Amino acid sequence: MPFKRTLGEGYPFTYRKGPSHKDGPLVCVHHYTFRTRKNRRYLDDAEEYQHHTYVLKYYPLSHKSSPNKYRVLTNDGDAFRILTTCTQVFLDICRRDPLASAGFVGEALVGEGVANTKRFRVYLQTVSTFIGPNRFIHHPMPAISAYFLECRANTEPGLKETVEQMFRELYIVPQALEAEKPSPLDSGNGG
Repeated sequence: MPFKRTLGEGYPFTYRKGPSHKDGPLVCVHHYTFRTRKNRRYLDDAEEYQHHTYVLKYYPLSHKSSPNKYRVLTNDGDAFRILTTCTQVFLDICRRDPLASAGFVGEALVGEGVANTKRFRVYLQTVSTFIGPNRFIHHPMPAISAYFLECRANTEPGLKETVEQMFRELYIVPQALEAEKPSPLDSGNGG
């Protein structure tokens, strides 16, 4: 059992497997959906990468088109139950793939730096409280607000380093490149 404490009550969720990809590091996206007590619908996408590595991402469906969908707080007072549901989604992934390792990036709030974000600190607390060290090696990476749970049964050599590089390439570098683009409002034309 990967959990060291009993999880609280989460929300019931549905599962749908997305199409498989043949090229690149992304293998497939597993889609989970659930509704909160305030009837807000959430999507929890588990991106499956090579080496049985899953990156979990969740957001309210109402923010699906927003470029800030991972950065916005809804302030519904339901964070613990939503995080419990996401943790139960991870348990479902572990049932489907016994070699599954998982990672997440605690996306920065608007105006917050990349290192040790508020979301990262909340996720760190959740993971360290509920997921024990027997099945997973815990690798917090506060400098990039990422966390990697390495499955002990997965004997892939250098898995931690591979995943850390993947985090940097997929999440940190694109953000840095986006930040370097000039804003259309700063065109120097004086408005």
